[in-house]
Amino acid sequence: MELANQIVTGPDGLLPAIPGPLPGPKSAAELERLRELVYPGTSSGFAPFITDSKSGHYVTDIDGNTFVDLVSSSASIPLGAGRADLIDPLVETMREIGNEDSHGVASKMMLPLTEKLLEITPASLTRIDLGLNGTEVVETAIKMMRRATGRPMVLGFLGGYHGETSLTSALGAEQKETSRAIRSLAAGFAHAPYPNPYRSPFRPPRPGGSGDSTIDYIRDHLLFHAINPDEVAGVLIEPILGSGGCVAPSQEFWDALRALCEEFDWLLAVDEVKTGFGRSGKMFASEIWDLQPDLMCLGKAMGGGVAPIGAVLGSEKAMGGYDDVSTGSTWSWLPWACAASLATIEAYEREPVLENVLELERVGREKLGAMAFRFEEIGETRATGGFQAIEFVLDRESRDRDSELQELVAKRSAELGILMDSSSTSLNIQPSLLMPPDEFAAALNRVEQAIETSVTELSR
Repeated sequence: MELANQIVTGPDGLLPAIPGPLPGPKSAAELERLRELVYPGTSSGFAPFITDSKSGHYVTDIDGNTFVDLVSSSASIPLGAGRADLIDPLVETMREIGNEDSHGVASKMMLPLTEKLLEITPASLTRIDLGLNGTEVVETAIKMMRRATGRPMVLGFLGGYHGETSLTSALGAEQKETSRAIRSLAAGFAHAPYPNPYRSPFRPPRPGGSGDSTIDYIRDHLLFHAINPDEVAGVLIEPILGSGGCVAPSQEFWDALRALCEEFDWLLAVDEVKTGFGRSGKMFASEIWDLQPDLMCLGKAMGGGVAPIGAVLGSEKAMGGYDDVSTGSTWSWLPWACAASLATIEAYEREPVLENVLELERVGREKLGAMAFRFEEIGETRATGGFQAIEFVLDRESRDRDSELQELVAKRSAELGILMDSSSTSLNIQPSLLMPPDEFAAALNRVEQAIETSVTELSR
């Protein structure tokens, strides 16, 4: 039974009743005990409740409070929680096969999933390798870029997030804390600012240049002063900046980046761990700009929110000419995770997911745009499909970030029953891709109420 049929609605008539004080007594007791036992760097980030159950886009805690989930487990539950059509194939396959090290023994689920992934991804991708999650396949992609080209350097982008192992945190650069005491030990990476128009450090593109300021910087500065392009294996980039602020680059950037890769024979690798499987409004964000990447990393939503699984797909150039790179792990592509992934893809083919995402985008643009007009504390709002964000500033002219206000809005929103992701640069909104648009609009109304309360509370 859907949880939505059981909840008591609040004053808007669409969403659950507003929770009581957070954390509730049962959650408070368990959180206190967890903080005594769990690494402080993890336990300090816990939400102010203990989850009891999840269904669709709702989360219920052990105190009986129900929340609207606009986090979706860091975008890893694309179609809502607790779907029997995804869980049942998983359970059946687990009973039939259980666990298997798919790097040593192929299961009957592997070929169907491989063929389906190669069918729905860009035509440039002809090979696939196995992974447990997004971080693991990003590491694999880096290994393959270096092996395929014989070159050591990989170019990443400031603001990007690719995981938190030593290698992926050195490639990523969302915030300096992620790579503390690691970056100096991980050689072979260079970075340019992500093409973020709101926070670009560059002037408009120079006459006669590439047509994009970021690529002009790479050409005119990085490749002139610091890096020999013949030592660069390629570029690894999020097609839409995820945790770092939900930023979508321009067509001019992608055109100039492709030309740069072609000129110097670089591989283009896209990290679609978060953008993949519909969150951008396309099945894969690469489709928005008609990209034909050499490598594509998948994870998170690939398992439908019920199983951990990832994949790296590659062109013949990137993945077809060698067999001596060790990849993956024992738990990569477990048979039951493959079954869940196949069922997830079938759900996309059966249901109007992408159409609904575009409706969520429309609602977000309308509602968030109105908030930006109303509150001068909002520097910019962004909505590309189910990637949406609010960036708070101390001053619209200086654009200095207002992290205090951002954290307070996230807290007050949770108290109103709306869960969001307060990231390094923005308040990120990641609804279930099948969330009804009217409920999403009602949730954003409560977010607006939380902003109003927070601005008043800080009395700036």
